Amino acid sequence: MMRRLYHYGRGSLVLFVMVQLLWGCTVSQSPRGMDAVLVSKDDPIFDKSFETLSFEDINLKHMWVEREAFEDRGNITIHNNTFADVVERVKEGVVNIYTRNLEEKEAHVGVSPNDIIRIPLLSYLFDIIPFKVPIPYNSEGFSLGSGFIINEQGYILTNAHVVHNATDIRVVLSEGRREYPAKIVGVDRLTDSALIRIEPDHLLTVLPLGDSDRLRIGEMVLAIGNPLGLRHSVTSGIVSATERISPGLNEKLVDFIQTDSAINPGSSGGPLVNLYGEVVGVNTAMISKAQSIGFAIPINTIKMVMPMLILGKTERGWLGIQAVPLMPNKAFELKYPEAGGVLVVAVEKESPAEKAGLKPDDIIMALDGQPVGRFLLLRRELLSLSPGVQLSLTIFRDGAIMEIKSTLGEKKEKEE
Repeated sequence: MMRRLYHYGRGSLVLFVMVQLLWGCTVSQSPRGMDAVLVSKDDPIFDKSFETLSFEDINLKHMWVEREAFEDRGNITIHNNTFADVVERVKEGVVNIYTRNLEEKEAHVGVSPNDIIRIPLLSYLFDIIPFKVPIPYNSEGFSLGSGFIINEQGYILTNAHVVHNATDIRVVLSEGRREYPAKIVGVDRLTDSALIRIEPDHLLTVLPLGDSDRLRIGEMVLAIGNPLGLRHSVTSGIVSATERISPGLNEKLVDFIQTDSAINPGSSGGPLVNLYGEVVGVNTAMISKAQSIGFAIPINTIKMVMPMLILGKTERGWLGIQAVPLMPNKAFELKYPEAGGVLVVAVEKESPAEKAGLKPDDIIMALDGQPVGRFLLLRRELLSLSPGVQLSLTIFRDGAIMEIKSTLGEKKEKEE
């Protein structure tokens, strides 16, 4: 055999080795993550009912239901059926969401190390033969999640990642009694929120939205969803923390509610409810290596970005400042006599903030007349504002209080 190879010459030897290499090539597949947008907004999965409207045209008065007289209600009496009574009131408003979606994957084509060991005289070929070349391709996948109904017209809130790159969405009502196709009205990946819509043929059970800013650490809450495909599961716990920035999640995302109510894959998009039966958060994430730590998006955050979800437009206004919570030592240094406030540490060149006259060491006391007590709440306010909106900022500088007006611009950069 070796004599024949030498007789055929070097070219034939290379051909023989190439055939052996191709015979021994391996193909492995791996997902490329959730960053790629593979489904265009022109796709039929998107509801285009509001595409001609503007933010000024949006009226949220009847978009969701809120209970009145938050201050007048007393505490809930806890007994053996307290949780069961809450679940009985809200379960008809919780839905299961099943989607077909596009997934971006990579096929790694190349030679496995075991094949190389079996083939002699390959060292001079390593420069021309690729090893594990990644080849991207799209594949159809399947996912599940949860959501909840916010009005009788069939609007449902869920997570953006539940419907990411969806090509077909099916909503199953409580107890699996009815299934409806759904369309995406709007998605905001920054707050991981999405609004979808079904066309109901009967009256729906609507979940009232609560006030997440009134949540207290230690308050009892229930998480309802579709974990691991197990329909309408309920877990109970307490509010472990508020205004939490989750480790391992997008730090640009707004503050979370941290809870020890179990949140598992499939629970995403389901409601976190208080014992009054009001939605105070949208279940969104779990920490895989931790126990009894879950996160929910505050419902007040969703209320503020609702116009963006309705219009399907997530262009955010750009002010152009870097700000941090005001620490007591810095407040003392700047002779700031009040409690609360947000410290400006940097102003971007040619930004709306610079044009308005904002400077480092300015302390923002109020936004549009509303006191700014906490930094995360200011950041949440700014997340909901579109380009062109005029802000009125109450500023403390050099011992004096002044008003500064600024019109938000649009920053030309890719949102992460």
